[in-house]
Amino acid sequence: MTNSAPLIFYDISSPKQPRSYAPNPSKARLALSFKGVPFKTTWTDLLDIPDVRKGLNCPATRKLDDGSDYYTLPMLRDPSSNKIIGDSFDIANYLEDTFPDSGGCLFPPNSTRTGLDYESPNKDLVFYAPVTLNEGAKHEAYAQFNAHVDTTFSAHIVLVAQNIPFNPSTADAVKANMAKRAHLPSWDSLSIEGEAREQVRKAFKEALASLAELFTRNEGGPYLEGERANYADLIVGGWLNMMYSTMPEEEWKDFATWHGGVFGRLHEVLQEKYFVCE
Repeated sequence: MTNSAPLIFYDISSPKQPRSYAPNPSKARLALSFKGVPFKTTWTDLLDIPDVRKGLNCPATRKLDDGSDYYTLPMLRDPSSNKIIGDSFDIANYLEDTFPDSGGCLFPPNSTRTGLDYESPNKDLVFYAPVTLNEGAKHEAYAQFNAHVDTTFSAHIVLVAQNIPFNPSTADAVKANMAKRAHLPSWDSLSIEGEAREQVRKAFKEALASLAELFTRNEGGPYLEGERANYADLIVGGWLNMMYSTMPEEEWKDFATWHGGVFGRLHEVLQEKYFVCE
């Protein structure tokens, strides 16, 4: 590494702090640690994200279904170059381009490309905050994988919505804002219990089957290519961190056993090797 100044990473604050829980910041945090790049976290409340992004002249990279800007995190600021990157996939590309000799290779040139052709069984769903496609981006196959993984997990986000760790001082305002964006009468509309919840959990397990199968193609695991991780593994790992952080404990324990335990093993090894909160 030739860069001595730590990068500044913007992540969503919560009572779990310094615990990172949101999927896209978790992907970027894993990528930073995977690359072995020094960084410091600026924790940001959900209500403050629009002002923080605007203050850094970092435009929104996503739109809501009404066409308005969707300001979210992560962001990365490089003090050495004064560059601001405002999307998890763009952050991964920036890290690989800027620090090619540091840590592991996020997009290995000799990759088997295992799993990059994955298609979500929920691909036809439309979300109020559409997933990021990054069409035409460098390493576009990984961008497509990212979009399909986002779709599968987002389709079942109702299972964890009520456990998102909002900051108590702004929780009511954040919930009201999120409910309005999602065209819901209230945040409590996302509460799901009993048989209805079990049906969603069953559907989630079935939806994950084809993704799980990809992690069994190369013996030795726990990664898509066997013993070597790449950015595709970190994409899934970002969502697994969300599930781990927000699922009821007994449901997470069950989830970790689904499909031969491939997701539980992946989460465990990524947390141990690469998940650093700075």
